[in-house]
Order: sequence, then structure tokens, then C-alpha cells
Amino acid sequence: MNSYEAIYEELFARNLQKHSSLKAQIRKKVERLLENPYHNTETLANASSRLNLIGCRSARVDRNFRIIFVICEECGVIPDCEFCFCENLSGKTVVFLTLGPHDAAYAMN
Repeated sequence: MNSYEAIYEELFARNLQKHSSLKAQIRKKVERLLENPYHNTETLANASSRLNLIGCRSARVDRNFRIIFVICEECGVIPDCEFCFCENLSGKTVVFLTLGPHDAAYAMN
């Protein structure tokens, strides 16, 4: 049973289609993240000069494949979060932003 609600951004859905060979692994990881999004995830900061990832978290699917997401209950404590579009959502919501190989995921494309 999931304790968090999931919202999937369009970029996440597009990249999921693109990497359909990993769909089962991704589904399993998403289910685990919805049970406890803090377990085995890392908080992100400015990974590149082009994109501010403050407020985001990363989870490994495999050695080089990442899921980038936001936990809405953290938005209130992260003043520089650029992904605080969660005002009308419950704090028990995880917004899945993107996924992909390490460099592509962190570039959010």
C-alpha cells in the first residue's frame, strides 16, 4: 500500500516510453518511492549552471539510470525550490519530474 500519492509530469511519461526496456524496474522503484520517498534517495542542489535542482531528489534505478522527483511536504522548507507547484496538493504527494541515464536525467531532458 502506498502512503504517498503520485503525480507524473509529461517529461517523465515521455522518457518512460523512450526507456520502455526498463519499465518493470522503473515501476518497482516508483512503488518503493511511494512507500517511503526518503529511503535511499539523495537531495540535489545545483548540478549544473543551467538548471537549479534545489528541492529535487534522485533515486537510482540501476547503476547509471536515475529518477528525479520532488516530495511536496519538503517544498515548505526549501525556499529556493523551483518546483513548488504543489500548493494545492497534499504534502503526501511525490511529483515525478523525469527519468533517464544519469547525465540526461540531471539535465531534465
